[in-house]
Amino acid sequence: MSFYRIVFSAVVFLCFSVLCACASRKSDGNKASEKNQDKPEIEYIDGVLENDLQEPAVFKPTEPEELKYFRLAYPDVKFLAYFDEEKKDWAILVVANGKTTLLYWCDCRFLPENEVQNKNSYRKMLYKYSSAVKNPENFTEQEISEIKTFTSKENRTSSAIDPPFLYDAIYESFSRQTIERHIVKIGFLTKSMNVHDRVSEKLAAISTKIMNLPKTPELEKFFATLDRTDAYVWRSVRDTQNRSFHSLGLAVDILPKGYYQKIIYWGWERQRKPDRWFMIPLEKRWMPPAEVRQIFAEAGFIWGGTWIVWDNMHFEYRPEILLFSAEN
Repeated sequence: MSFYRIVFSAVVFLCFSVLCACASRKSDGNKASEKNQDKPEIEYIDGVLENDLQEPAVFKPTEPEELKYFRLAYPDVKFLAYFDEEKKDWAILVVANGKTTLLYWCDCRFLPENEVQNKNSYRKMLYKYSSAVKNPENFTEQEISEIKTFTSKENRTSSAIDPPFLYDAIYESFSRQTIERHIVKIGFLTKSMNVHDRVSEKLAAISTKIMNLPKTPELEKFFATLDRTDAYVWRSVRDTQNRSFHSLGLAVDILPKGYYQKIIYWGWERQRKPDRWFMIPLEKRWMPPAEVRQIFAEAGFIWGGTWIVWDNMHFEYRPEILLFSAEN
């Protein structure tokens, strides 16, 4: 190959390489331009990247967790909840007995609109219930002082009361006339009593289970000394503004023979020993057998013997409290 031909070939190759490099750079430049067009411009606001600024958090209220215990306790009742922006509280539509009642959550009080402003006049409807009975031998001086204050006549007549409005919706207990449409007579432990029709089958089942318990000496004595069983009575709780659960046909009193001579109810004992009634030893108080109390609890009834103001004859239907206490 001649010298000139070699030089010519080298020049052609060099020119071709330059042209390819230019084309490649142009293509990369176009791609970069396209990327820059897709990428938003970054602006700084008071030294902060605009992209780092977030939208303000939106308040999203969460339905009260405790509402689930009422839904579980009353599966045939609908609890439809929505957040009322104006009142900043949950509105609960309670659908029962073919009617819808609007109540406000009010921190577990279920109050109608006209009572929301009086929220602190009502107690919460859920509390921690324990089936254990406190032994007065272990009371501290502080506990004794608290018991005296809690059970004083001044406190019992002026303290917050139990809100009745949810129960009114469920049991139609607005008045004596409306509640008595639901009161039925049933046999119970060889006796009879009047109860709300919503719990009549539960109480009949309780009676059957108790009657079928193995007859231990304690149970034999329980049946032998049984005087009567009481349920529906339209009245208030002694010394308070609270409507008794007896008024709803949801409470049962089991009374043994000679109960006026037995230590069975704090109020009767306080009349005899106003300063020491709460120190009565457990062995001197009448109590239903543990098996009986357990059968009531399994059906949704709490026992009054565990209260500070102990009422050892008394059971009342409060399934939501038992459900709440089991998890808290």
